[in-house]
Amino acid sequence: DAFLPSMIVFDLDDCLWHPEMHELPGKPTIAVEGPLDPQNPATSALGSVGVRVPSNRRGGGFSWGGINGDDDDDDGSCVYLYDGARLVLRDLALDPKYSNVQLAAASSSLEPSYSRACLQQLEIVPDVTL
Repeated sequence: DAFLPSMIVFDLDDCLWHPEMHELPGKPTIAVEGPLDPQNPATSALGSVGVRVPSNRRGGGFSWGGINGDDDDDDGSCVYLYDGARLVLRDLALDPKYSNVQLAAASSSLEPSYSRACLQQLEIVPDVTL
């Protein structure tokens, strides 16, 4: 389509996801499973919707948090895409009219390795990460 851009660049911290990388207590490495389609969570395929920082709270156990970060136990150490961002990224991944549009990420994060870990683990559709 002549009216589509050749590239779309997304900012990461507090645009695509939350919290910001500098707010995390460490590098997020634990995938949090949940429905990949926020519009149809009951029928959605499951995938990695969050990435949690390992923690040794409560006697050395891990704190996993809840889907979409809404668990009362969530301490802000899990990165989740905003629902609106997830919807846009799903549309870009699934609609053939965007097949020639390249996607890129831009960030001024002080923790680029944390950002890369999230990009590699957060799924948009099954087996397709950022």
